[in-house]
Amino acid sequence: MNTLKRVLAVSAAAVATVAMSSAASAAILMYQATNYDDRVGGHGLWTNTYDTGPDRYYAFQNDVFLTIDTDAGTAVLEGTAINPSNVVAEININFSGFLESTFGSAYEYKQESGGAYDAEFDTPDIDFFTMAAGTITVDGEQFDLKANPFVENFAFQYGTGANAKNGQFGGSSWLLLQDQNGRDYDRWDLNFSMHAVPEPATWAMMIIGFGAVGGSLRRKKSQKTLSFA
Repeated sequence: MNTLKRVLAVSAAAVATVAMSSAASAAILMYQATNYDDRVGGHGLWTNTYDTGPDRYYAFQNDVFLTIDTDAGTAVLEGTAINPSNVVAEININFSGFLESTFGSAYEYKQESGGAYDAEFDTPDIDFFTMAAGTITVDGEQFDLKANPFVENFAFQYGTGANAKNGQFGGSSWLLLQDQNGRDYDRWDLNFSMHAVPEPATWAMMIIGFGAVGGSLRRKKSQKTLSFA
């Protein structure tokens, strides 16, 4: 019994240490970004006139993540997407200019499914980034976000209801890009669902807990074996 108490005490101390480090890093939120839905043709990136037909639809791969620094008011979207012809698009976009609501601002909410939207009352869990910089590289050809990277009065939106295709938890934006020869490419569409990724500290606490229980069980088994010897 005393041994088990010592195990639990050590585990509790370890968990407390991990919890403190978790609190220190709580400003960083990470989400896996996936296609806006799972149907055939569902995608995370749409390249408009750059490609034709189904090849305009790029499916997000498992390495696409949106990482948000809530203290700095910035975010990074990076990863790869692949179209039906197996052409790879590499996404690397930095967002800034955090805005909690479009209410009272010059920005509009992006919604493709129709219906009126009131930024003050309808979906308070949507936030926005009003600036962006970065690249989308398609089959080795680099496209840079323009100095004013968003279409008209839109921005990048994320949160509950921000998936413009279905109103679910996700992110969405229309982007303006330019190739290395100065040719403009308008209204590329980012539209994706978001899934929270557990922080490393959470995994660490789970591992510590499993380890403590496993160690305790092994010791109990060993003691029972010795008692029959």
